[in-house]
Amino acid sequence: MIDALISGKLIKSPELKTGQSGNYYTQILLSVAIGEDKPVMVSGMAFTETAEKIAKLGKGDALSVVGALKPSEWVDKATGALKHGL
Repeated sequence: MIDALISGKLIKSPELKTGQSGNYYTQILLSVAIGEDKPVMVSGMAFTETAEKIAKLGKGDALSVVGALKPSEWVDKATGALKHGL
């Protein structure tokens, strides 16, 4: 895991959902600029009160998050290309 502070813009509006335990959560997808290169997409989740606050934001809004990152990679089903993400 990587401890990080990430700032970016929401790619889509977050939706507030309720888990099986009855607690709120939301998933986020951020576009993060990394200099001259294409932006990196960073996905994440927020829970309880934080999820409620984030769910009030909309697509294109700026958001900064602090937490642990887990790098991942996968094969794009459409192109067969190896993709990387956080």
